[in-house]
Amino acid sequence: MKECVERIVEVGFSRGPKTIFDEVEQVSAEMIRDGWVLNDSLMEDGLGKIHLFFEREINTEE
Repeated sequence: MKECVERIVEVGFSRGPKTIFDEVEQVSAEMIRDGWVLNDSLMEDGLGKIHLFFEREINTEE
């Protein structure tokens, strides 16, 4: 079974590109360390937010 989660990074026009990409990298690295895999990403049409979609396998057998 797969578990899915979404993380959102604010973009906007007042933040610098380096700051935005550093935050995306930080969020992704933290999730990967916890066993998640980045499955997809999406930039909103209004350039307001980046949506990062992660998933991981979970064991339901006990």
